[in-house]
Amino acid sequence: MTGTDIGLHIADVYATAIYELAEQSGTAEELKSEMELLAALIAGETDFLHIMSSPRFTDDYKQSLIRKMFEGKLNELTLNFLLTVDKHNRMIFLPQIIDKFGDIWDAHHGISIVELTLHEDLSVDELRDASAAITKAMGKKVVLKSSVKSAIMGGAVIRFGDSVIDNSIKARLHRAVRTIIDRCKELRIKNEVQYQ
Repeated sequence: MTGTDIGLHIADVYATAIYELAEQSGTAEELKSEMELLAALIAGETDFLHIMSSPRFTDDYKQSLIRKMFEGKLNELTLNFLLTVDKHNRMIFLPQIIDKFGDIWDAHHGISIVELTLHEDLSVDELRDASAAITKAMGKKVVLKSSVKSAIMGGAVIRFGDSVIDNSIKARLHRAVRTIIDRCKELRIKNEVQYQ
């Protein structure tokens, strides 16, 4: 199992557990908001994860820091979740856990996340139209997350779940080259057989 696989597995286990507890206690909506706040904190305060995942700081210090930062500000379930993640030395995976929690929440609410990667940004109107077209094609509510990657050279890459539709110029060129190479091999083999 690779490091990425381990991180995904840990994120899945912790996110599933906290989501199920939140559903049982009727606080899933509140926890979703708090997870989004934690994601913003992590993005804005990079030192937080460095401290929480560093062996230089004692376990007691880390637990105390979590309590000082979040006690009375977060739902008790969220606070206990953070303390548990820290206690098991999994804070380095907190961003992945939060992302996975969001994925689980979306799935339980019939929302599909579709990632749209483009060569350049679309206007607000173009994004709205793309979202509407994808929603219609999939027949369910879609949240469109767009990103820009100039390496695709044009076209688009659409990801949803385990499916990928790669209609980028880079992928089309790769397919064309592959077709030419395969065709040349076929012709060479045909010619070799013909002249034997």
